[in-house]
Amino acid sequence: MFNRVPTVLRSQELIDKSFLRASKITEPYHFKLEDKIRKEIIDRISTIEAITCGHLNKLVKKFPSIWNVHPFYRELVDLMFDIDAYKLSLGNVNWASKRIVELSTDVIKRLKRAGEAKQLTKLMNEFYGRYSSIVKAIDKDLSFLGKCRDEMRKIPDIDPEMQTFIIAGMPNVGKSSLLSRLTGNVVRVAPYPFTTQNISVGYTLLGEEKIQIIDTPGILDRPMKERNQMEIKAVLSLRLIQGHIIFLLDPSGHAGYSLENQYSLLEEVKQLLSGDIITVQTKSDLYSERITEIAVSAATGEGIEALKSRMELVLNGQFSTQKGD
Repeated sequence: MFNRVPTVLRSQELIDKSFLRASKITEPYHFKLEDKIRKEIIDRISTIEAITCGHLNKLVKKFPSIWNVHPFYRELVDLMFDIDAYKLSLGNVNWASKRIVELSTDVIKRLKRAGEAKQLTKLMNEFYGRYSSIVKAIDKDLSFLGKCRDEMRKIPDIDPEMQTFIIAGMPNVGKSSLLSRLTGNVVRVAPYPFTTQNISVGYTLLGEEKIQIIDTPGILDRPMKERNQMEIKAVLSLRLIQGHIIFLLDPSGHAGYSLENQYSLLEEVKQLLSGDIITVQTKSDLYSERITEIAVSAATGEGIEALKSRMELVLNGQFSTQKGD
């Protein structure tokens, strides 16, 4: 959705583009010089209107209506910029497009009634001046919308309506390796706003249902007290996806975090997110003692089918817990 938002031209860029295209229009010979000039000017004005209004109308159409997007996206957008200012800028762009159509229609009517070449040229210059003023009047709006577009393109492409599992756990516990095992290495990487890391999104089938699995490095991997306010809000927006959680624990010591710290993060994730939690021990090939019912090794594939079976039970409502297992 956000990747389809077009590039926003600034006022002078739009004026220059329109004038350049119009300047290339020449009318073939006419018996009367005034008719040649009149036709040439009308074609130039029509071209300027078509190019400018075409671009402005495309912006109004392609920039998403924030109130119609999923709450997950709206929450992230609200963190990035002022939604009221966004709506106002789109309204101003729409106003400018309509005003240019009214202006060109009026000037063309007057051109058709004008007789002398001097009068025709005067009307053309009048249009160019008033047209430029209208476009320049929305330059701040175009600049703001350009920045909004840049921010929107940072939003990860997550389907909030699809059944989702979110992989969480301390750094280096094996989240990305597990995602690759579950999805066959077919993952998309995208930045997540206000965090220093990217997230990875992969897809697989559980039974006959396609699901998405999200790996969250830098997001659900440390206590909230270590985050700033913007980061906290960005992390909390994950609640709106209403996904289930696969929380990974690594007792092998290779991750560099004590089990006490990992369990503390698990308790915090339970408070943050509302989905069912499947607690999974990772790196079972490196640590034989079991601390959870499900233990997996991304390296060998051990336990992966058992995890998938548990995930399918969760989707079917046959396994539900907020305490983990």
